[in-house]
Amino acid sequence: MDEVLRDHLNTFETFFNAIGFKSRLGRLWGLLALGGRSMSAAEIARELDMSAGSVSECLNELKEWGAVNSEFSSEHRCQMHTAVSDTMSIVTTVLRRREQLAVQNFKDNARSALKYVTERYGDNDPRVRTLQSIVTTSEIAESTIQFFVAASSAVPNDTDSRLARVIRRMTAIGMKVPGELSKIRNGRVARKTASMKEDAHV
Repeated sequence: MDEVLRDHLNTFETFFNAIGFKSRLGRLWGLLALGGRSMSAAEIARELDMSAGSVSECLNELKEWGAVNSEFSSEHRCQMHTAVSDTMSIVTTVLRRREQLAVQNFKDNARSALKYVTERYGDNDPRVRTLQSIVTTSEIAESTIQFFVAASSAVPNDTDSRLARVIRRMTAIGMKVPGELSKIRNGRVARKTASMKEDAHV
């Protein structure tokens, strides 16, 4: 990896830390994502100046979140690791296994507290409005997560199909499509149009 790309590892580290993961997970995943090739645990340890135990722990955790693929290489006589290229599948896994569960637990506890306050202190208690707002907001958050997960469910190994599916769902409900997604959509439309033209000339 050249020095320009290596400088970007700090960004991966910072981002992973900001969303509640260990920063070293971000640095390791960033190395695999920017390295452009599969790497052994020994190579990773050497590149990042980490212990073998720490690398093994990070790889196992990243594999649990679906962020890393590992495959035995007869040529290298060891497991070789690569970053998963379909990052949307990683996001949906995190949403399902972490955020969705956290929101659900928060909603259920708020609903329980709301029931208690209402029965004990009446509907006009000032806490009722706050607790009801928490329940409603949590339900909206759950719906948003479910929308994203459902929208991204496509052919597992076809990133374009997965992204195109999200774009279609977003467009259908009037959501603004981000610039990069628009490029993907426009690229797919252009390829489809070109294919149709070729078929017409056959």
